[in-house]
Amino acid sequence: MAKVLLDTDILSEYLKGYDKAVARHAANYARQHGVFTFTSVTVHEIVFGLEFKGASSQLGKALLWLSKNEQLTPTAPDFYEAALIKAKARKTGSILELSDCLIAAVAIRLGLPLVTGNTEDFQAVQRTGVNLTLENWREG
Repeated sequence: MAKVLLDTDILSEYLKGYDKAVARHAANYARQHGVFTFTSVTVHEIVFGLEFKGASSQLGKALLWLSKNEQLTPTAPDFYEAALIKAKARKTGSILELSDCLIAAVAIRLGLPLVTGNTEDFQAVQRTGVNLTLENWREG
């Protein structure tokens, strides 16, 4: 199993522990790699969601877990690539969030498959012509 970049939805599912397929894939991945890799964009989304819900206990646990794994911060070239992706997608009628474009840009720069259940938006990213590989741990 190759190293991958986790999107926010899959990381959130893993932390919640509800999806058996995600849990199985994550356990296999953890055995092989030891840590999970995600972006600081994902950290932002998780912190925002838990803070907004007032889930301070969950937030503390999530921050501790996140600190023990690999967090990648988008670079200036990632922001540039994200802008190109967002503009190209908009020209074809797909409206993408900056967060998804940034996460995709980091995966593209590093040549890492992106693990997401948000396939519709990231397939729109692929349609812009970038080389983005997708995996979905929610599937079998």
